[in-house]
Amino acid sequence: MAYAGHSECHCLHLEVTNLTLLGLFACCTLDVTMAPMLSARVPSPQVQRPSRSADEVREVGRVLRAAMRELIEVIPEGPHSPSRVARQLGMNRVIASKLLNALAREDINETIQQIPGPESLRGMTKAAAELGVPSAATEQANRAIDSFARLIRDDFGTRGALHAAISPQGAQVRQKVELASRYQIFQGIRELLGVEADVCLTSMIFAPSPDDPEAVSNTSIHGVIGMRRLRPDINLHLNFGPPRRAADDKRQLLRAPVDLSDLYTHDPAPTETRNSGGQLVHRLLQENVGKHASMDMLLVAQDTRGSRRYASPERPKGGGVTFADPPSRMMIFDVLLHDDVFPGAAPELFVYNPGAQGPANPVDPSRDVDRVAVPESVEVLEKQSGRFEVPEIPRYGEMIERVCGAYSLHPGSLRLFRLRMAYPVHCFQFVMAFAAPQRPAK
Repeated sequence: MAYAGHSECHCLHLEVTNLTLLGLFACCTLDVTMAPMLSARVPSPQVQRPSRSADEVREVGRVLRAAMRELIEVIPEGPHSPSRVARQLGMNRVIASKLLNALAREDINETIQQIPGPESLRGMTKAAAELGVPSAATEQANRAIDSFARLIRDDFGTRGALHAAISPQGAQVRQKVELASRYQIFQGIRELLGVEADVCLTSMIFAPSPDDPEAVSNTSIHGVIGMRRLRPDINLHLNFGPPRRAADDKRQLLRAPVDLSDLYTHDPAPTETRNSGGQLVHRLLQENVGKHASMDMLLVAQDTRGSRRYASPERPKGGGVTFADPPSRMMIFDVLLHDDVFPGAAPELFVYNPGAQGPANPVDPSRDVDRVAVPESVEVLEKQSGRFEVPEIPRYGEMIERVCGAYSLHPGSLRLFRLRMAYPVHCFQFVMAFAAPQRPAK
């Protein structure tokens, strides 16, 4: 998306039987009339438990860490490795390793996030008691474990909710919680929609327009690597282009005459392409399913007047956008800038949950409520050597070379900015924005 007046995006639309899953969703209110009940029920009084402060949560963790450290120290034949603890206490080595790693953390939030659950810890204290460890150490540990169990059960309900509550307290904890949560979303969405991909790629090259000195051209590589159907009853469409144009805008986005299929990792996905409403719509023709039916589908498109080149009061920024679609294990979002496009500007990352309002414009303050905080940031790779090496796309550098060669651009002169994200949330909107320059005085 070059949201300088014209918004470009790509997204995969899945048609399941007669239902089309679009990027916008309608909301409705359902009025339900209940039949009269035969007898009235008196609701049970609800006991409102006092909420825990962050300091109280951390204190429970500190007491647990201290008690478990002391217990480990009095187990015979120390110092202890995961294998030795597992052997002496008859427990799983993975759990023993997880425990020792958690107890070694100085950040109590990391300890709480990594330590095994109460039942595993109780099994450990029981085994330690059978080894003849002093009862004072096992009793102290059991009291701390009971407090930890009450914290999970009574104050948060689940271990995941506890992790979410402590995640803002530490960057490392937050990143682990975020990744685990996004993975769960990925697993559910891929099964629901019947499609997944190893990599979702958007690479946007911005350069001065060859047709208009006031415009910026946008040449893009977009698509998926390692896409697989998980269900045979869906039609897959990859759309690229602006979600809406002004009525008097008759421009057509053109599919570039650049073929990348010989650089793929998997077999090319057979597609047919049409132009609809200013968008290129690519329909997947292959219907095979299963893990061995992986396909690559990368398409090159160009709009020589993708956006305006200079700032205006209503449009102080420009840049690119992508949507996490289809469900993917990894998203690579690259913006490559010619030296004369957004000169000297640093990237800003905006992530939105667009919901029913549709694609967001980062210069619209009313959409700030839809922003989502993420632990990732944009990598400023500029013109570093090796910047086109992407492990998930082995021949990515060759792809960039070919596309640039088709439009008289030199890859070495392009500044690269990259957002790399594992398990991006399906249909979230990712915007990489740059301050647009002022029009030079004549």
